[in-house]
Parts: sequence; structure tokens; C-alpha cells
Amino acid sequence: MTRRMRAVVVAALLLTLTGCARSAADPAAQPPDAATPAAQPPSAAGDWPAGVKEAEVYTAVLHRYLATRSENSISENGFATTYVLDHDADGAAIADNTQHQVTEALSDVTTVHFIADRESVLTHSNGCAEVKDGGILITLGRPDGDDNEVRVLVHGFVACLGATRLTYVVENSPGPGWTVTRTTGSFEVA
Repeated sequence: MTRRMRAVVVAALLLTLTGCARSAADPAAQPPDAATPAAQPPSAAGDWPAGVKEAEVYTAVLHRYLATRSENSISENGFATTYVLDHDADGAAIADNTQHQVTEALSDVTTVHFIADRESVLTHSNGCAEVKDGGILITLGRPDGDDNEVRVLVHGFVACLGATRLTYVVENSPGPGWTVTRTTGSFEVA
């Protein structure tokens, strides 16, 4: 059983034991303000840690990274195509619904393609790997924190001497939701 599955099982057990769980099949058991809008698919499987909205966090991080030249240090004009690995830096899958939400949310900034294999978007010439079609390849770290603040690693790769790696601090604020507030730790440029 993966770490993510264990966390979901433990959270479900705790809710059940404390009497906080409500039947999803019984709308009368739901308080009026707890209704989920029909346009939003359930996202519990894509959330980590409990309560953190992975798609919102990843969208905030990718938007900031792609739009801030001083942080991505690679492109002055942005990237028409952004390839994102469909699993985080530790190898855990990024849920399909999270991928879809991120792709939609960033459609005005770049075309996002989640991919399974980094080699599928790389070309090699003169001993140097390069992302095809002038795109960027991004690996995301798993959000690490709680419902109020998380840290997310971002590694962007364009070519042998075109890569950056940094960690963003993302805070959950009333109103704007998940917003990148700063970077933390080392900032690596290749």
C-alpha cells in the first residue's frame, strides 16, 4: 500500500471514528453549504496531504515558475509547450483529475502535456539532450506541508545548460486560495 493510500485510509478511519463522516449517497446528511458544485469532480485521490488541493497548488507553482524569468532563468518569452512528468519527483503518480485541472487552468499561459517518460520529449545532438520544439520539461515535487502552507520542488529542464531547480512556499489564504509567496532553500541553475 502506497504512502498516499495509507494517508487516505487513515483519514477516512479518523473521520468515521469521530462521527464527522457523512454519507455521500444521502444528500439530507449534508449541510446545505457542503454541496459540491457539479462542475468539480471529486479530488480526494489527488489531494496530498489531507486537505491540500494538489491541482490548485501545482497550478500556482507552475504559473509562477513559467511567468518569472528570474526564477526559471531560461526563457524571456515563455514556452509554447510545457511537458510535465505525470509522477512527482518521488515517483508517485499525479492523479488524472489533477492533471486535467492544471492543464485547463494554464491554457492561457502554455500548452501543458503530462507525460510518463522524459525521454519521449528529448532529442539528442552533440552529446546534449534538449526538449523538443523549444519546450520545457518540468518535474514537480510532492506538496510537503499542511492545509495552510506547503513547499513544492520544481525542476525545469530545457537543455544541457538550461535547467533550474528551486522550492516554492505556497500558502492557502482566504479569498485567493493557494498562492506562491516565496522561494526557500537553494536555487540551482545549470
